[in-house]
Amino acid sequence: MPPDLKALLIFGLLNPGVILAGLALGRAADQPQKIVVGAFAAAFAGLMIAWLAGKLGIATGAGGGVAGMLVLYMALGALWSWVGWRFTRKV
Repeated sequence: MPPDLKALLIFGLLNPGVILAGLALGRAADQPQKIVVGAFAAAFAGLMIAWLAGKLGIATGAGGGVAGMLVLYMALGALWSWVGWRFTRKV
């Protein structure tokens, strides 16, 4: 059975691990190249939140395979890291 892409996208967009880690690491980045590092860390944090939500039975329909979730969370993490770097950066 293929994963439910709509549920995967909604869970990815609302995943607090991706959002908070991406914003925090983007804010702390002093060079735009570090956005990639923030994206990877945000993706890992998002995967941990998704795993925890699955273990607790909170989000059972958001499983789309770890590889698909990692790619989606990397893209969203890069977006949130860029937002953190661009708009909330310490000057």
